[in-house]
Amino acid sequence: MFDSNDLSSVDFGAMSDEGLIEALRAAHGRAAMAQAAEVFAVRELYRRHRAESAEPGPGGVRAGEFAASAAAVALQVDEGTAGALIDIGLALEDSLPQTRAAFAAGRIDLAKVRVIVDNTRAVAREVLDILEPRLLDAAGRNNSMRLRQAARRWAARLDPGGTQRRRELRQDERDVRLRAVQDGMAVFDGLLPAPGAQTVAMRLREMGLQVCASDPRSMPQRRADALVALADGSGRLRCHCGRGARCPKFGVPIEKPRRPLIQIGIPADTLLGIQEAPAFLAGYGPIDAALARILAEHARFQVIPERSAAADDPPAAEEAVQWRPSPRLEREVRAMDGMCRFPGCVMPAAESELDHNHPDGRRPDRSGRTIRTNLAVLCTRHHRLKTLADNERLPWRTWRADLDRLQWTAPTGDIHTTVREGARYLFPRTDTDAPAPYTGHHRSEPNEAPATIPGRLADRPTAEDIAYPLDGYIVVHGQLRRIRPEDEIPDDKPQPARAPSD
Repeated sequence: MFDSNDLSSVDFGAMSDEGLIEALRAAHGRAAMAQAAEVFAVRELYRRHRAESAEPGPGGVRAGEFAASAAAVALQVDEGTAGALIDIGLALEDSLPQTRAAFAAGRIDLAKVRVIVDNTRAVAREVLDILEPRLLDAAGRNNSMRLRQAARRWAARLDPGGTQRRRELRQDERDVRLRAVQDGMAVFDGLLPAPGAQTVAMRLREMGLQVCASDPRSMPQRRADALVALADGSGRLRCHCGRGARCPKFGVPIEKPRRPLIQIGIPADTLLGIQEAPAFLAGYGPIDAALARILAEHARFQVIPERSAAADDPPAAEEAVQWRPSPRLEREVRAMDGMCRFPGCVMPAAESELDHNHPDGRRPDRSGRTIRTNLAVLCTRHHRLKTLADNERLPWRTWRADLDRLQWTAPTGDIHTTVREGARYLFPRTDTDAPAPYTGHHRSEPNEAPATIPGRLADRPTAEDIAYPLDGYIVVHGQLRRIRPEDEIPDDKPQPARAPSD
């Protein structure tokens, strides 16, 4: 008998094939029950936040606003994932009692629960009463992709009006997003109305056929390059056949591409080719030195000096009594922080705000000085969280341990520390947690074929995530739709924290 409570005593090698299948099913059921426990727990956390933290009006805490932040930090996941778990929990509690019971018992997992939730939005109550048990029955026989096909077909047949309402709802959620993967690549995906998506697909194919037949790129590669060509303003592909004037497409006018509006942090010795330390591409993360140097060929440069933590230089001391940092100081803080300093947030510094770590940035006599050691980058969402905490509206606390470390104390008492990510690229020696560099020599032969890297296909876009199958999940509840940092709209005039009482 398989007991998943003590894996150390389980001898999988001694099991028959039937025993292993039984073990797989039992383990998957236990995992589904654990997923259900997470969903129910985070939903209850959200319910309590809504009941306890509603303060209408400017400067108040919106009901349930930061429940996802607390859950995300506790689970070490992004806030979008935490918000999706809350939203699914609300749907199960409000509309899908049978699905909730099956989930709690481990009969269906989170991927299938998501399919059922997705396909019962805006369905009339009487239709839902018919559709839910059918979907649960199908869930026991199909994987999530097949279940989704069946659910869409049945929903359209049973409730054509609801199908239209769901489409209209999805159209309001249209969006495109960027996700970093390995080796200087990124996944660019989005949610578009089907006609618009097809229009884009046909345009990319048309552009892919503008090059001559000797162009060595595959059609997928051409489509990818065409998408960039659309964005950079050229509007068409350059042929890569290498035949110069003999190319049939030679001489066709092509607009000069616009220079990319990107920011890269790179050590001076790497820029000069002396070292090969990685560079930091804002909004993405590490890129190799060679790529950074190529991108830097047509760039404008801003020098960020390395300064000691002992004291600020004289110009900075003169600026300390000003509320707004000087352009020089702001540029340095953004470059050194690199991204939002809230735990787990990766919003680029260029799209974030500067925060005075001390609650009262307008009062130098209260240690609210505008200096490097009292400034940090926070995205709009987490700047609001900290401001509310400084005003004692939220039970979060922050403390600047030193120039590099910013500590966050969650409502549970857990302490999370963030560091200046940008500094670890600009000045590699500050990356004290990095492993020692390899000092041996790699042996290679002339014309050696590059080795294949097993498992790298995992970086390709996938339909589901094994732990949290929520990629592309559309949140319906209004408050939960505002939790992605990149979706926040900055205030025109961010309000500082109030001065502490004497």
